[in-house]
Amino acid sequence: MKYLVLFFFLITSLAAASQDTSYLHSFNKSRMQKTRTAMFVLGSWGVANLATGLIGNSTAGGEARYFHQMNAVWGAVNLGIATASILGSRKLHPGKYNWQGSVQEQHKVEKIFMVNGALDLAYMAGGLYLREHGKRKLTGKSHDRFKGYGNSLLMQGAFLLLFDGVNFAIHHSHGKGLFERFGELQLTVAPGGMGMVYQW
Repeated sequence: MKYLVLFFFLITSLAAASQDTSYLHSFNKSRMQKTRTAMFVLGSWGVANLATGLIGNSTAGGEARYFHQMNAVWGAVNLGIATASILGSRKLHPGKYNWQGSVQEQHKVEKIFMVNGALDLAYMAGGLYLREHGKRKLTGKSHDRFKGYGNSLLMQGAFLLLFDGVNFAIHHSHGKGLFERFGELQLTVAPGGMGMVYQW
């Protein structure tokens, strides 16, 4: 009878471990797809700003020229970040993360979007400062440059704040499923040993 209980416990534990591995693979794959989609959105925004910025820089004048000029710079930076992230994600495999690794990656991606959100507010504050500085204290080209750069920073910061806020919400909602699984973790004791199992 003792060996029958041990055998049953072993089979149950292996089944639970298999289900957990499948769940983690699916969870991490979904997280990677969400991040990849976000990078495609950022890259598309970067391409749009780079293209319109280069055209505007060569055709517009005054304040608008500097607005487009700064947008082109932001477009190049955002496109570079998105491209590097997409290429780097090809090396990642959703099956390589255990529970601890999955939790760490989930916290990491949420923290990145949260910190970026704070930086976005700083960009917008900087844009307001540049625009007001250009309005009050400068004339001529300097006036146009500061106002144009300031308006660009305001627009870019506003878009990135929306982008980071939406993606944080998406990942945070997705992460709840992983953390809820920990509430289902139970310690099971049987003759000859103990183990962790998840209740379904």
